[in-house]
Amino acid sequence: YPMSTWVSGDPQILQLDDINCYLVDIWRVIAPVNSTAPRSSQGHPVTPKTMTSTHLYPYTRSVVRRSERTPGFGSACRAFVAVALVAVIVMFGMPQQVSAKPMPQSQERVIAQSAQEAVAVFDSFTELSAVDRNDVFSALVADIARQAALFLGLDVRLMQQAWLAADLVHQRALINGLTQLGVPYKINAAIENVAFDCSGLVAFAWGKAGVALSRGSSAQFASATLVKVEEAQPGDLIWRPGHISMYLGVPSAVLQTPYSGRSVELQKMNERITSWVKYANPLV
Repeated sequence: YPMSTWVSGDPQILQLDDINCYLVDIWRVIAPVNSTAPRSSQGHPVTPKTMTSTHLYPYTRSVVRRSERTPGFGSACRAFVAVALVAVIVMFGMPQQVSAKPMPQSQERVIAQSAQEAVAVFDSFTELSAVDRNDVFSALVADIARQAALFLGLDVRLMQQAWLAADLVHQRALINGLTQLGVPYKINAAIENVAFDCSGLVAFAWGKAGVALSRGSSAQFASATLVKVEEAQPGDLIWRPGHISMYLGVPSAVLQTPYSGRSVELQKMNERITSWVKYANPLV
């Protein structure tokens, strides 16, 4: 697993089955390799070296084969490495599985700019009646939904229908969040156009829509009302231990900022995560 995925938006609660899976992967990497030491042309053993790489350390480096090491020392080293890696999991959380690459910056700019224009239009059309104002905003929302669906490879009409069926506050919260696409992740940050962590983005988006949320993914989830996925609206909260994001109205699609090295992005959760996340409505 890429080491950048070991740090998530907030500390995570570990699941025993997940820890077992990661320990199996760890042991496969550090377990001894059966090999026979080559001999020189005179028949004497030589110290073999090879260039190796693993998925935890993808760069080649010269190492002495494990068969040449003292057995007791090797076992102690492997035990120490296993304990150390488990400690890393406990301290920083489980790796987050994702099913799509980060958005290209050009696409981020297009959708973020469209969202910023929609917010500006809504804020400036104060002289219009509420009905006319909402109609203008809805047309812009439908176009942004089209852009988001095309990027994620999802059904455009399905996403547009979901966004237009949401109430105005949910629409505004989601569009507010989309204005920050491309803004980098930073732990404990919630600064517009500068940096966000996962709960900071959610607090910003809903706060700009007039709904104050506390910081911290667990606190935000606890303050909202649990809903079924069939009842969830675009902009609702999607929570799992250690991370929170905003629902895009279509199963698996989210707006989030996941961890260091990434930014605010549109994303599709993988099936394993989608099957057990929880949804919550901040307005109910």
